[in-house]
Amino acid sequence: MAARWRTERQLRLLSRLPSADSDALRFAVLGDCEPSRFWIYRKLFNRDGVFGAHMREIRRQRVSFVVQLGDMVEKGEPRRYREFFRILRRVRSGRPYLTVIGNHDRSRPNGKSHSTVYRTLFGRANYFFDHAQTRFVVLDSSAKSLTSSQLRWLKLVLSTSLRKIIFTHMPPVHLGLWGGLGKLHAVGGFTGGAREFSEIAAAAKVSRVYMGHVHAFGVQDHLGVRYVLTGGGGSALFPSGNSDRFHHFLTVEIGPHGVREFVHELDGRIFSVPSAPVILPTHEHSHSWSASALELGRRVLRASGLFGD
Repeated sequence: MAARWRTERQLRLLSRLPSADSDALRFAVLGDCEPSRFWIYRKLFNRDGVFGAHMREIRRQRVSFVVQLGDMVEKGEPRRYREFFRILRRVRSGRPYLTVIGNHDRSRPNGKSHSTVYRTLFGRANYFFDHAQTRFVVLDSSAKSLTSSQLRWLKLVLSTSLRKIIFTHMPPVHLGLWGGLGKLHAVGGFTGGAREFSEIAAAAKVSRVYMGHVHAFGVQDHLGVRYVLTGGGGSALFPSGNSDRFHHFLTVEIGPHGVREFVHELDGRIFSVPSAPVILPTHEHSHSWSASALELGRRVLRASGLFGD
């Protein structure tokens, strides 16, 4: 059952698409989708069938491939992956489906763990591919840190004249996309190698970094790189310092205009993310979206007719 979803097979399928040699592309990004191991969390903070609803809507979109940003299963055990593959087979989009390992996809979501089952099923946890004049890099941050060898590898694969986009599960912690303080702040991202990662991405002029882990939506520009948090793929919307918690997925368009994101909410509403740096300054001269900024963006888009009520 798992063989059809292996990364190498999905990349072969992707390489045969007409978009491979194009200068324009559209793809989907889906964040965390595991519904939670604990019934009380599912009851209080989630609803049934969100992942399936998102995948059925993605099937209606004109996209070349789908990237799932990790936390596909509640815990990285074979039986849980088997159930995920059964669901995926029912709701598959028909497009290549590429995965990023999340902390829940490891043997334990927290604490000491390994990624053996994920790598057995899907293949490498760190990989890259070129498509539509863009280099896409998948980086394993599931252990809540990056090793020195990962950072060296990242620097090498970003040494290209192609446009560059990174997918990883956790945000670098200093972005503060979780919004908490102290220990809560550290829950929202990876710590080891975080600043080095941001510096490498900035030096390589990376266009986008897409991340999950925090079950919310957010955008932040840091050192000239745009980071997009999209963790609303179907996991429980726990209370957190991030106020923009809603189920959603992204479609991303690449073309002469650059890179543009469209946010697809569960109720069918769609809004685009403004390309200009967005409003609220935070630490280290970054710019971040808050709930009020998100609502302001929606009002602007409603006024322009791009986003319906």
